[in-house]
Amino acid sequence: MTGVTTSRHYLELSVFPTSPYYARVHVRRVLEGWRRDDLVETAQLLVSELVSNAVKAHTSSSAATETAAHASPDHIWMDLYRTDAAVVLRVWDGSRTPPVRRTPDPDDEGGRGLCLVDLLANGWGYYRPVSGGKIVWCTLVAPPVLPGEGAERSPLWGRPPA
Repeated sequence: MTGVTTSRHYLELSVFPTSPYYARVHVRRVLEGWRRDDLVETAQLLVSELVSNAVKAHTSSSAATETAAHASPDHIWMDLYRTDAAVVLRVWDGSRTPPVRRTPDPDDEGGRGLCLVDLLANGWGYYRPVSGGKIVWCTLVAPPVLPGEGAERSPLWGRPPA
């Protein structure tokens, strides 16, 4: 997972609290177009967490002073692409500070985002492109949809509905 690629599944977002909503809508539309409805709910949760973290990282760091060739300083971006077996979500922000998975206390109001990513994604990590900032990524892998199974499958990788 190195370098930055662009695709038609790229979305540039202003750094606002509403950015996770637009990222979720984008992910839903792309995955439905790929006929991967089985991944929509999980992917929306994960992209929401990653974009929320990017907004926080951007506003709490000196990201506005960094230069990045692929986005303006008051924006973040996300994209998704598919491989043979996985869907990869990526979110860029201007901060070079690495993401940190925390262990929140039960009463803490936040700090669970990367715990959810770690639990639900098949893998996740980050890298720093030479153009600046960082990209946090995660992968989702689901078994192939077999004929006649589509409606009964849970969004969490074929687990039976509760």
